[in-house]
Amino acid sequence: MLRKPILLHYYITNRCNARCRFCTIWSEMPKKDALTDDVLQNLVDTRKAGCRFVDFTGGEPLLHPDLPRFLSAAKSLGFITSVTTNCILFPQRAAELAGTIDLLHFSIDAATPTFHDEIRGCASFDAVLESIPLALQQKMVPDLLFTYTDYNIDEVEGVYKIARKNRLMLILDPVFSTTGPDTTSPATHEKAAELSQKPGIYLNTAHLTLRRNGGNHIRSPLCKAVTSTIVVSPDNQRLLPCFHHRTIRITPVKQSSPPAMEIQSAYKMEGRYPFCEGCHINCYFDPSYNYMFNRLFFQSLTAKFSYIIMKYVIYAHYKSLFGCFKPKRRFPD
Repeated sequence: MLRKPILLHYYITNRCNARCRFCTIWSEMPKKDALTDDVLQNLVDTRKAGCRFVDFTGGEPLLHPDLPRFLSAAKSLGFITSVTTNCILFPQRAAELAGTIDLLHFSIDAATPTFHDEIRGCASFDAVLESIPLALQQKMVPDLLFTYTDYNIDEVEGVYKIARKNRLMLILDPVFSTTGPDTTSPATHEKAAELSQKPGIYLNTAHLTLRRNGGNHIRSPLCKAVTSTIVVSPDNQRLLPCFHHRTIRITPVKQSSPPAMEIQSAYKMEGRYPFCEGCHINCYFDPSYNYMFNRLFFQSLTAKFSYIIMKYVIYAHYKSLFGCFKPKRRFPD
């Protein structure tokens, strides 16, 4: 059973050039970019701590001028890298990102420019369509990431056509609330589950089971956000238990041995804070499933296996898989 963290969730900036309906990070003040030296050191320290994946996020991660350097450093350390972008800046930065992103996600939430741009609060639909061939030319294989809600679920079919035309995976990501139980209607989730049966559509159905069961319950917690994930903010703080509920802040990020008192406290309270009741935040439960041995674990594993088969075998993007596996770097004691 896993014990060490698997994911580094690195917020390298809280700046964003979009104003998405379902996100508030763009409104955070003051605006801050992570310092380059801090990021490079934290990559080393968190890799030593056991993290295997690093998700460079924001805000809009492409707004950070040193993102290519961070990605290259992460790859040299043996990380599997992930970036999600709204694509506004991707056309001008595609060449410098080539060869460094293992899991690239292009956000697209509707099949028409008007509806998509309304949801995103900016003109980015055309940038997504422009970015797809550019990424493929640079040997990058993006997934199309569709955050579904009650008001855009009927747009999935149109976006699916775009994905199929380009032999790309379409990821359905249910919108989440950070303030309590899921507010998306069961009918919307049912439709998403039906759509996920189509070839080339990925949905981690464990998310739906979790929500049907009322999310996390503090008397019998499922969340493993502290165990599974190290979260770092642009101002070089480790945030516990998660980004959305920053009860504990630790600077510097570097792991201590034995764990600092604050980290020990967060482990004990994992999934048990009052705000954890009903929680269903995807980006923390997705890695948490790896630390369970129950229905959620097997549902998540099955969904990921199907994604791998479809993307790398049936769609034959197997060459893009090779970069994910590099020899583990040995660190001095």
